[in-house]
Amino acid sequence: MSARSAFLCQIQVCNVFLIVSGLLAVGLAGSQFSKVGLENYRDIDFRLLNFIHVVTGVIGFYSLWKNHGSIVTKTLYLVSFVIGFSTAVFYGFTTYRVVRAGEHFNRIQNAQGFEEFQPEEHNYAGRIVISALMIGAGTVAAVFSLFALFLLSKIIVVTIPVYPMQSREQEFAMSMAKKTLLSIGLIKFILCFGILGLCVFLEYEHENVAGQDKYIKIGLDHVAAMLAIVSGAMDIWATCGKAQRNLNLKVALAISVVAATWCLKSIDNNAMPFYKNDLKSYYEGRELGDASVTSTDSPRYIIVIVDGVLLGCFGIAFFLCTLSAVIVGTYLQLDFHSMHTETSKTIKVATAVLSILHVFFGAAMMALTILGLLDTWWRGEFLGADLLWVSVLFITTGLMTSNNYSVMITTKFILSTVCLGICVEKTCASANLIYQMASYTGYKNGNNRTFVAQIILYSIQALIYLLEGLTSLAGVLLYGHQLRKQPNLTYRHSNGVHGLFSLGTLFYAVVITGCYVVFELGKWRYNEVPIEVPFFRLGNGPLAGAVFIVQFLCIPFPSLLASASILNVIIASIALFTVSSAVTNVYYLQRYLQATDLIPTTETQQTIYQVAIILAAAAALACVICTICAIICSLRSSYILHHRSTSPDSTVVAPLNEETYGSGTLRVGTHMRTPSRSHPMPISPTSGVQQMEEQSVYWSADENPFYYHTSKRFYGKPYQIESGFYGYALAGPGQPSQSQQQQSGAAASPSSELNRRVQSSASQTQIGHVFNQN
Repeated sequence: MSARSAFLCQIQVCNVFLIVSGLLAVGLAGSQFSKVGLENYRDIDFRLLNFIHVVTGVIGFYSLWKNHGSIVTKTLYLVSFVIGFSTAVFYGFTTYRVVRAGEHFNRIQNAQGFEEFQPEEHNYAGRIVISALMIGAGTVAAVFSLFALFLLSKIIVVTIPVYPMQSREQEFAMSMAKKTLLSIGLIKFILCFGILGLCVFLEYEHENVAGQDKYIKIGLDHVAAMLAIVSGAMDIWATCGKAQRNLNLKVALAISVVAATWCLKSIDNNAMPFYKNDLKSYYEGRELGDASVTSTDSPRYIIVIVDGVLLGCFGIAFFLCTLSAVIVGTYLQLDFHSMHTETSKTIKVATAVLSILHVFFGAAMMALTILGLLDTWWRGEFLGADLLWVSVLFITTGLMTSNNYSVMITTKFILSTVCLGICVEKTCASANLIYQMASYTGYKNGNNRTFVAQIILYSIQALIYLLEGLTSLAGVLLYGHQLRKQPNLTYRHSNGVHGLFSLGTLFYAVVITGCYVVFELGKWRYNEVPIEVPFFRLGNGPLAGAVFIVQFLCIPFPSLLASASILNVIIASIALFTVSSAVTNVYYLQRYLQATDLIPTTETQQTIYQVAIILAAAAALACVICTICAIICSLRSSYILHHRSTSPDSTVVAPLNEETYGSGTLRVGTHMRTPSRSHPMPISPTSGVQQMEEQSVYWSADENPFYYHTSKRFYGKPYQIESGFYGYALAGPGQPSQSQQQQSGAAASPSSELNRRVQSSASQTQIGHVFNQN
């Protein structure tokens, strides 16, 4: 067995273990509906979250079978490692708490009336087994994800064409981009270790004031901090490592997007309801003069301070992750064409105006956040905690830019789309709150000044969301139009895969938005709040609808494909973040419905809780489906973007499905711009190249010098090799060659000149058949 075959078998074994550990975790998630259920379900549960291991294993099998998809596969291995490690630690702590609860239960077994709890005593052994199995599943997933991550590097073959020496300007830009990315990676790596420590300390302080309920409350912020740590490590690896640098840079971009999304949603999740409840408890204790609350060494005071610092640190982490993704994109686009594409004055002015508006609205929302968190009698029910994460998003959208035109318009388009989806949701929710505050009897009969003040605050909030939404819409239209005008170098491809799996994103958008509407209706009309964690607020259904629309627009405008791919990564990350909160509500509602014999409820309440558990279960299913479908859409987009045609008019068609390195080899197209020596690779006996007695390779001075010509035959037909030499673009960007002028009889048109310069960024050597023009 060759070394390559051994590595291939080892990776497949890792994929099998990932699939098994993921299925085990999903199976154990169903055990919560039995009598042997864990008691940590009310705040957070990680069992269903581990379905991502199954997705990672299946995508790993597919990538090795189809010889592509290494970017998505490597990113999923990193995500599986983080979630597996977090799961093992989470259930290690849970096992400790289950054992302590069992010991406490045994101490009171001689108490009067204990006989009715005898069945409960026998459940502790089963709970310990479930928790221990989850530790094993998480550990196995983390270890084998890490093994597969390093083994994958052993079998990837990167095709590197010989490119001419870049100009001094390009060398300087690449050097600066590498240094900047390395610096940001180090800062992010160190900062997020501190954030992880703050998360652990916050859980410890929550435990001190929790009484008997000492299970982990938040949990997801630990995962977000670890993802940011891995993102920083990947930035450092991609910058310092020399092997497969472009592949590692693209993986660093993808994991930065995932980490940025989780950091932003952690602000949303921690601020509302946890930080809001912590502040409320502190203000109530201070009003009563409780020294155990107002003292600087009391747990309540420490929680308020630490939680506020933690939210600010997550905002910084989100900004750094977004910035590193933009820098990676800039580095990957440092070719002659992108560096010499001048942004029009109109675009510059419009970008400056939109950026100022984004920052202004973000600052205004931050001011409302502070007002909502202050202990003032006139703010009433106005909550500022749920505005913090959107203010961070708006400010980052305004500040994020790039001196690379292509990267700048792509970044602005993606962030504007995200802001637009969020603003549509929040504007409608704010309008509903204004109506409810103005018409609800309890508010109308209360203090009149508070009644007026909270309506004014919610009206200002709705106005800011509306204006920010209009600003984002202008950005989407402006930058989308610029992206549409970009030359499209992708092959003609089927849209069936994107069309089918984008329906999963649409399903998620409909379910999460529907849950938002139904639960708000139950709250205000029936005065019932049947869920513990408002997962529908975390899911951002309208944003998923915006992603679906962008994916649909890729059919007539393929130049939006890169933006749609990143948007799919964002919505997959949001769905993965939301699934734990959704399934937690399913567990809670199921326990509540089982206890209806002990808790007096009306028929209307029974109906509300039954509808609630159906919607919560549908939301959990929608999160799983959306994550899988968005990953598949990103995988398909990555394949299309990395298998580009030579030019829009080219008759050279690359044989995409042929691989001369044997089965199981992943091929990654890159565009290295440093001179390198080409090493010939052995040709497999089973390849389609027909060996001939004469193997002459020559240059044709009168024809296009972009190609070698040879007398070899590819399945009986002559073929050409695109050499990667684009000397004309560097020698004279605006002057066509003399031979080209003689052949065409006139100077090249501006459009043909643009296409010729875009060809200089071709990502890999192209080998294909020669066909007649007719």
